[in-house]
This record gives sequence, C-alpha cells and structure tokens, in this order.
Amino acid sequence: MPKIEIQSFFYDLIHCKNKILSVFEKWDKKYDADERGALVAGIRDCPDAELITLLVNIQKLATGYEQIKALVDEAEQAQVDEAFVEDDPDDEDF
Repeated sequence: MPKIEIQSFFYDLIHCKNKILSVFEKWDKKYDADERGALVAGIRDCPDAELITLLVNIQKLATGYEQIKALVDEAEQAQVDEAFVEDDPDDEDF
C-alpha cells in the first residue's frame, strides 16, 4: 500500500461530508412520507441559500476526491519507479 502524507484538506472533506449528510438526514426526517422521495422533495423545497451551500459542499467533496486520487496515483507511481530501479538488470554485476 502506498504511503500518503495526511493533507490539511482531508479534514475539510470530513467536514463537508458531515454537512452534506446532516442535510440529507434532515430531509429524510422531514419528507419521510413525501411521494416524491426525500431527496427530490428536499431539493425542491430548500431555500436557495441552503441549496447553494449544499452544492458548494458537494463540489468541495468532489474536488477533494480528485486531490486524493492524484496523491494516490503519485504514491503508486513512486512505488513502481522504485521497484523498477531495484529490478534494473543494468545495475547488476556479472
């Protein structure tokens, strides 16, 4: 498993995830019996400012995922490069 240094934005992602889930939980309780479903009803009835905040948090979460993916790719590539150097037949003495 590649080693990835903890970045400060990881904590922001947890914060965004918690805020998103709290909105969804609120909608689940409020619109439990709504025939449209809790998510659709919540989005339809949500004040604009709250909906914008929700969408911003979703965007931050997606951006953070991309940053994590880039870190994982870098760490994996570093492992591949290291393994390639270790297995390089040109470096072996005959």
